[in-house]
Amino acid sequence: MKLLTAFSIIAILILAVSVSKAQEFNLYGSRAHALAGASVSLADSWSVFGNQAGLATTRRTTIGGTFQSRFLIKELSSVSGILILPVQSSVFAFSVYQFGKTTFRHEKFGLTFARSLNPRLHVGLQFNYYRFFMAEENQTIGTFGAELGFQYQLTNRLMLGFHSLNPYKISIKTFSGEYAYPSHYNIGAHYLLSESFGFVTEIEKDLSQPLFIKTGLEYAIGNKFFIRTGISGKPYQLSAGMGFAVSGLKIDMAVAYNQYLGNSPSVSFQYQF
Repeated sequence: MKLLTAFSIIAILILAVSVSKAQEFNLYGSRAHALAGASVSLADSWSVFGNQAGLATTRRTTIGGTFQSRFLIKELSSVSGILILPVQSSVFAFSVYQFGKTTFRHEKFGLTFARSLNPRLHVGLQFNYYRFFMAEENQTIGTFGAELGFQYQLTNRLMLGFHSLNPYKISIKTFSGEYAYPSHYNIGAHYLLSESFGFVTEIEKDLSQPLFIKTGLEYAIGNKFFIRTGISGKPYQLSAGMGFAVSGLKIDMAVAYNQYLGNSPSVSFQYQF
């Protein structure tokens, strides 16, 4: 029974990765999740996963966590946590991410450094440790990766972003084969149409896949309540969500609909001290 469960989870995982253009299991908070994953030009606490350069303007110690139920399958759920520590003109962060449960588990631990090179140009660098576990093989294997990101404030309303994940190929070899981690580049922009209405778009190029386009809209009401929606493809995926902020606490919720596999809801929180 356990063997059948493990094979079923792995089969769904392979299908999920293939139809989502080999994205790394939606590594972002619910804000970006609602914007179809377009996060390379955003600057918030969840830039730890989207583009580390977005952390450069953080001025307060921040903790956060997020949970996602991928396609409403318990075995494909993910959870992550972040700790952000500004130190003088630099920002350091630690992140942890886990995808899957007991029979199949993929983990990522990240150490981040970000700072502003000048008032308009920001840079972020992250070193990752990946850990992979399969119960049927009874082993845990790890490897290292890296991320590099830039953001440039072209105008007061337009932010440009660039991010590279694992620019060189990394993989983990198991008894049953080789698991290769995604290597891709993202470039995008975040444009404020008004004080309360923002538009974000992004192009992602995986080294082994065609271009992947993401677009989202965000509407803020009094900078306390947020409504978001997004679309990406191909294959097409629709997303929507909302968020609210009270003092230093911010909570976001989102759901994405994949045309092949169904809904993936998520919720995240962050608290600034």
